[in-house]
Amino acid sequence: MSEKIEKARVLADLGRFEAAREMLGEVLAGDPEDPEALADMANLAYRAGEYERALEFAGTAMRVVPDEPFVWRVRALAELQLSRAAAGDEGAQRRVRALAAARRAVELEPDEAVNFRILAATQRDTDPAAALENLELALELEPDDPHTHLLRGLTLRRNVHGPDAQAQAEAAFREVLRLEPDHAEALYELALLAVDRGDNRAGAEQLRRVAQLDPAYGDVVREQLAWLAAQDELRARAVREAAAGGASRRPSGTRKAAVQVPVSRPRSDGSRFGRWAAVVGVLLVIRVVIAALGSDHDSAPTTTHYTPPRYNAPPTFPSYLRQYPLTVPPMPTWPGDFPTPRMPPPR
Repeated sequence: MSEKIEKARVLADLGRFEAAREMLGEVLAGDPEDPEALADMANLAYRAGEYERALEFAGTAMRVVPDEPFVWRVRALAELQLSRAAAGDEGAQRRVRALAAARRAVELEPDEAVNFRILAATQRDTDPAAALENLELALELEPDDPHTHLLRGLTLRRNVHGPDAQAQAEAAFREVLRLEPDHAEALYELALLAVDRGDNRAGAEQLRRVAQLDPAYGDVVREQLAWLAAQDELRARAVREAAAGGASRRPSGTRKAAVQVPVSRPRSDGSRFGRWAAVVGVLLVIRVVIAALGSDHDSAPTTTHYTPPRYNAPPTFPSYLRQYPLTVPPMPTWPGDFPTPRMPPPR
């Protein structure tokens, strides 16, 4: 590998994409078909969100090294993101190409967990059951890979609607935190699960920790905390209105007069019929009193309690699937954490 490609990778890891691109451009100026430089260019374009450009570089690299799994992974992911941005036939066709590219990577390198994980990423929106099966295969190869556990949790949380899906998703996110205790995205998803359960306090605390761990989540955390505060205020207002309504129907200082219920004393001879007659008489009088009180209650204005809508958590990836709140959190770590490509020499 050339020294310039090594420097470009260091720059890319530091987030200096343009500097890395310039360095790779110098390599390609001397050799337009350098497979490693082309693959790295494709990867850089993907990480920068330039998916069409990523496909162009991947296609050029494939003409030089058609059986390099790394390039097929880049192609699969770029097609996947473009399929989510497209609609109709174009989106369907891109999804098919993404799936085919991911399967090709698995065929070329079946002992790499990353290939099964990326195949699952291309399946989760259309066939979550197959995605989960491939994630299990990935975990057999790398049981402690946090990226695979994270994608498994996201698939269960967002794409599966079974009775145990949310509990399994929570277990997957907690496994991520076991492996990486400061994993902001896993904690973010756990915060949303807490809110879904109605535990706004725990959700808010976890959201604040997410913002501390990763400032890139700052905007979305602020919006969600504001949303939670608004829901809490609406519920508190509903409780106050209900209490005020009850007080207005029964003014303070006014007591209802005690109702004297005439009870026929049973005969001293202990006649069973007499005792039953007395009991029936008491019940009839009580029923009349309750009916009178009920009619008074029905005439009073009723209070409608506010029921907050189900919290629609914003998807973490990609931005064009955004829901409420409008701000989208940063791109997750999966599945762009490719191993460093090791290209064979051109044939």
